[in-house]
Amino acid sequence: MMRWENLILDTVQIGGSLVFLTEKAPSQQREWFKPLQNHFAHEIPFVLRRTDDLLTEKFKTRPEDLVIVFSEQKEVLKKLNHVLQGQRVLVTEHEGEKNPYVDFAWNCDEEVWTHALQSLRANWDRLQAPVDFAKSGESPCLFLDRDDVIVKNVPYNKDPDAVQLMPGIEELINRAHAAGYWVALVTNQSGLGRGWISWHDYQLVHQQMMRLLAQKGCWIDECVWSPFIDQEGVPQGRFLAGLRKPRAGMFQMVHAKLKVNMSKSAMVGDSASDLMAAFSAGVKDLYLFNSEKVEKEKQELYRFQTENPQFSYNLILDFKEVEI
Repeated sequence: MMRWENLILDTVQIGGSLVFLTEKAPSQQREWFKPLQNHFAHEIPFVLRRTDDLLTEKFKTRPEDLVIVFSEQKEVLKKLNHVLQGQRVLVTEHEGEKNPYVDFAWNCDEEVWTHALQSLRANWDRLQAPVDFAKSGESPCLFLDRDDVIVKNVPYNKDPDAVQLMPGIEELINRAHAAGYWVALVTNQSGLGRGWISWHDYQLVHQQMMRLLAQKGCWIDECVWSPFIDQEGVPQGRFLAGLRKPRAGMFQMVHAKLKVNMSKSAMVGDSASDLMAAFSAGVKDLYLFNSEKVEKEKQELYRFQTENPQFSYNLILDFKEVEI
């Protein structure tokens, strides 16, 4: 396949869509949709977006998307530059044309476009996973829950002065870094989704935690939090359900960004959902840190283990028991 077929293919394989803009669209734009529908039906997703809807963030594009812009729409890109995510392909008469608002210039017309899709269709059934996105790196990661692991649990805390590090957590983090691990925070924060904590409240508590860690000479490389909570009406609580543990979404985000070797990684949490999510993500070593709710969590893990015979974990009373 040629360069442009691969660009379209890469977009689809990483979960992106083809995005077309409606403002100042040339008449031939809609002719480009026909071969997409004829050759791929719903296998290559594409959408049309109005400029005003993107500017007001009524709809958003994503880094995985491929935005296809015609020469007549070059000026539109200037207006959208601060909100438009994704790679941008300018359809032009001059391939390689320099434009600060685009990533690629494609000398393409309807015939070339149709031929590219035909070529992609002919190779579709022989496709393999893109190596660069499927291959893990060499570094393992120490995944940590926040409350009762990094800091003492204060339910729905919004007071930075109430933040206290758990005894020994700095030694564990430093030990992980010395062994070549990434360190990542993955935490459910339903208080955000319920509207009991504002983003500003969370920011202040989070930054105080990071400040205290820095005073101990350690740091966290990546932090991910999930505000999702089922059946809540606050907007933050309705989105991205796949991030909330026991789903593996937060681990997948860290893996995608840091290229983590999950099979050599470890998770320390105080809840069954922490370990279940890590197991689902392929994390090797799972540690349940003792807390007041440990008996309840052990019962939940026992039920999970009956359905997943390969699941196992270690109950620990001290962070020194974590093998790094």
